[in-house]
Amino acid sequence: MLEAFLGCTLTAKYCKNKHKRLKEKYQYAADMLACSGFGWNNEKECVEVDSKDVLDAWLKAHPTKFYTPGKPFPLFHRLEGIFGRDRATGAGAVSGFDAEERVNEETDDTAAGFDQSEMSPPPDQEGVVAMQGQASHSEAGATAGSTRLCGRKRKQVDVLERMANQIQQSSADQRKNAQLIADAIVGVNEKWKVGEKLTQLGFGDDDVVRAILKFAQSPNVYAHFWGLSDSQMIALVRSII
Repeated sequence: MLEAFLGCTLTAKYCKNKHKRLKEKYQYAADMLACSGFGWNNEKECVEVDSKDVLDAWLKAHPTKFYTPGKPFPLFHRLEGIFGRDRATGAGAVSGFDAEERVNEETDDTAAGFDQSEMSPPPDQEGVVAMQGQASHSEAGATAGSTRLCGRKRKQVDVLERMANQIQQSSADQRKNAQLIADAIVGVNEKWKVGEKLTQLGFGDDDVVRAILKFAQSPNVYAHFWGLSDSQMIALVRSII
């Protein structure tokens, strides 16, 4: 639009803020005229007040001041056609160029003092923008939430699998250790038994030790030892020592 009107310095922010300020000023003056003690001066084109007491009472009830009685307000009746019926059409409406010319005449109204927060989209677009923003945030939140949930599930599964493997390994190690302990106990018992048996058969300590060493080297011979009679045991031991 600025390219179409070279030399125009008006911005969307300035127009919006000016519209807001004029509406507040008009409504403030219109509320004054609706109360007793205030009137309109056609020559001066301003609101007049009967006494200072009336003005003080008004300012006390309306601490935010948008218009000062006695100050010319030539746009009042034209703004009445805009804001009074809540539309910008009709015989009393102000055209864009007329409004700009009359606004420039209002030296007390400037765009200064308005912050960036007032530059919001039109009301009919705010809902659409908000809904689009909410939808985008919802979709992004749902995707992120789903990703986090899947990640947590995978971590839980990995932890459970590691725990199961550790339990299985621990159980296998325990079974192996138990078997080793059992074998050791059996071995000790059998060695004690064979030593005791050989002593009973009349062998001395040296012969008993040599016989046990031979049995350790030849498990098959030792396996057959316990199936023999006493005389056969004596003969077997004498043959290997």
